[in-house]
Amino acid sequence: MSVTVSIDVRNVSKIFGAGTEQQVVALDDVSVSIAQNEFFTLLGPSGCGKTTLLRLIAGFEHPTQGSILLEGAEISALPPFQRPVNTVFQNYALFPHMSVSQNIAFGLEMQGRPNDEVAETVHNMLNLVKMESLKDRRIDQISGGQQQRVALARALAPRPKVLLLDEPLSALDLKLRKEMQVELKRLQHETGITFIFVTHDQEEALTMSDRVAVMSEGKILQIGAPHEIYNRPNNRFVADFIGDTNFISADVIDRQTNQVRVRLPGDGELTITAADDLPAGNQVTLAIRPEQARIATAGDPVAMQGTLSDEIYIGTDTQYRIDIGATDPFVVRVQNTDGETRQITPQSQVGVCVDPGRVRILKD
Repeated sequence: MSVTVSIDVRNVSKIFGAGTEQQVVALDDVSVSIAQNEFFTLLGPSGCGKTTLLRLIAGFEHPTQGSILLEGAEISALPPFQRPVNTVFQNYALFPHMSVSQNIAFGLEMQGRPNDEVAETVHNMLNLVKMESLKDRRIDQISGGQQQRVALARALAPRPKVLLLDEPLSALDLKLRKEMQVELKRLQHETGITFIFVTHDQEEALTMSDRVAVMSEGKILQIGAPHEIYNRPNNRFVADFIGDTNFISADVIDRQTNQVRVRLPGDGELTITAADDLPAGNQVTLAIRPEQARIATAGDPVAMQGTLSDEIYIGTDTQYRIDIGATDPFVVRVQNTDGETRQITPQSQVGVCVDPGRVRILKD
């Protein structure tokens, strides 16, 4: 099935202070295609270039080199008001002296839309964001979560082809943020508008996105569906930034066809599927998620052994920190079922079982 591209970023770089001693490379030869009706997230730490890329798509900045296309048409030189793109900012940028309805109507009125069209659109947007009962309230009379809904409704009202969201949930408390993650995905699905979302929060990205682009130092390191990014990170940065990961140094013993046999800390061995050519004697880094390992019981094949240093109960699961002779403790996460936890005596010797199919060999 063919995919229609909404935003196509081609070899874009952005250098602030170009040609000076203080120049900063915010984006370095970035290319990405975002499909129509896709919830696409730019994820990364502060300073990675994700907001700069969003601002380039919005037209608030212009690329130093490269091009940006919207549905096949070059838009890099267009000012923001000539692009069928709207942005929701961190601080929402609402008018405090106006009512909820007036805020939603403002952009439509500035475009000179007929009064009956404005009224109908405002009514539809209020229903979409479930704010009909608060339409006459001033902005300073509603909560932060409600203000966020108004900002979304105002941005969606002109039916932009692309909606850009610059960390719009960052000011909300944890519970409301989780609720709004679900609401945002619902709104994107119901409107059919392409959403491009910027965040540094991995849970937000995994919860809402069709695809995620992980960024670092002005580059996109990996693009994929949330489960691909989580289960098959292609380098150490991605594995470390997304969720919790155990990193283990291992030595290659031998290789046969597409499988590599490695020696783990404590002289345990594991045979892993690997596409790369890894000759014997090479040292590699393995990534193992805490929930993808388990503590051995009688008769289990043991990959590593160690001493239990900590047992941490966190409600839904229990984390066991095990000293395997490596630099960092190896963490095993076990889900708690029926309100029971597995009690293991601190400082006792335990074995660790690992499914070879869940182990990743990483590039640095």
